[in-house]
Amino acid sequence: MSVWLLPENIADMLPREAREIERLRETFLKLTKSHGCEMVKPPMIEYVDSLLTGTGNDLDLRTFKIVDQSSGKMLGFRADMTPQIARIDAHILNREGISRLSYAGSLLHARPLHPVASRQPYVAGVELFGSTSSASDIEVLNLALECLKAFGLKDIHLDIGHVFVVKAIVERDPNCEKVMPKILYALKHKDRSALEELSGVIEDSTIDALRKIMRMFGGIEVLDEIEKEFSDYPLILQTIEQLKWIADRCIADKLSFDFSDVHGYQYLTGITFGVTIPQRYQAVLRGGRYDSIGAKFGRNRPAVGFTLYLREIAQVLPTKRPYAVMAPWDDGDKALNEAIRKLREEDRIVVQILPEDRIESLEESFRLDEELIKEDGEWKVVRRYTK
Repeated sequence: MSVWLLPENIADMLPREAREIERLRETFLKLTKSHGCEMVKPPMIEYVDSLLTGTGNDLDLRTFKIVDQSSGKMLGFRADMTPQIARIDAHILNREGISRLSYAGSLLHARPLHPVASRQPYVAGVELFGSTSSASDIEVLNLALECLKAFGLKDIHLDIGHVFVVKAIVERDPNCEKVMPKILYALKHKDRSALEELSGVIEDSTIDALRKIMRMFGGIEVLDEIEKEFSDYPLILQTIEQLKWIADRCIADKLSFDFSDVHGYQYLTGITFGVTIPQRYQAVLRGGRYDSIGAKFGRNRPAVGFTLYLREIAQVLPTKRPYAVMAPWDDGDKALNEAIRKLREEDRIVVQILPEDRIESLEESFRLDEELIKEDGEWKVVRRYTK
C-alpha cells in the first residue's frame, strides 16, 4: 500500500480551516472593496527576475526555483505577492495618480518564516501606489486594522517602526556600510554584545546611538524620549513628528514603537508596522512603505501596503460550526425539492440525508438544530428534537 506524505511544513487545509479562511477572505474583499480597492490575481509562478525585484536577500532564500524548459530561464514560485502587485501597477496598469490594489492567495516558501510556520501561507493584502504622504500611510494602516477587527480579533496591539531612525544614525558613519548585516542582526535580536563586538570597526558614538535605540521602545512616551536624546538628528526629529501625527489618527487598541525592528530594512523606505498575538510566534499583520520597488519595472512609484496571514489568524479565532437544515431524500417530491431550493436561495445550508449518512459525522461539521418535515401537506423547517 502506498503512503502519500506532504513535505514538512506543507499541510492540507481541512474543512474547518478552509471554511474559516474563506470567511476571512470574503470579509477582507468586501471591506477593501468598500475602500475603493480593486482585486488583482497574479500568477503563482513567474520569472525570478520579476519575483525578486526590489526585495531583500531573505525573499530570495525563501523562493522555490525551477528551470523553464521552454526558455531555459529561472522560474520561481511566489514567496511574496508584493513584487507582483508592483509589477502590475508599474508595467501593466500604468496609471497616473493613485492605485489601490488588493489580493488574496497562497504563497510557497522554500524556507519557513519560523520553525513551526507553514511553508504554504495563505495571505491577503492591499498595496496603495502613487502617494508619498502620511495620509496614505494612515489610510493603509487603519484599513489593515479594520480588517483584523472585522475578522473578530480583540485588543489589537500595533507595533510601529520607521527605517529612517536607524538610517539617520548609520549614514553618519561610513564604516557602517561594510558591516550592515551584523548591525541589523544585533538590532533585530536586541543583542548588545553583538553590537559591541563592532567596536573598532564603527565609531563608538554610532554604537552608543544604536544601543540607545535598542532599549528605547514602548508606548507613545518613547517618541518624546527619542526627540530629546537625538535632538541633533534632523531626520529623526522629522520622522518622530510624522509618527506622532499618525499615532493621533490610528485606530489600534494599543500602540507601541520599536525602531530596532529592522525586518525588510533592505527595501522598506519609511514606516513599518505589525501586529502579533500573545503566545504566537509569527505576526498576523506586516506592513510598511517601500517607495522604490517599482523602479525596475519602469516606474519608480511610491507605495505603502500590508499583508495579513490568514492561516495564522484562523488558528487563533474560535471555530464555529455553521447551522444546517436536515432534509430527507426524495427525488420524486417536487414540493420538497422546491422547499430546499428556496432555503438555499436564502443562503441556508440544507443537507439531504442519504442512507449512508451518519448524523454523528455530520455534526462534526454542522449545527443540525433544524430539519425539514412535512406537516399538513406542507414542508416546514422545525426545531429538531435531540436528547
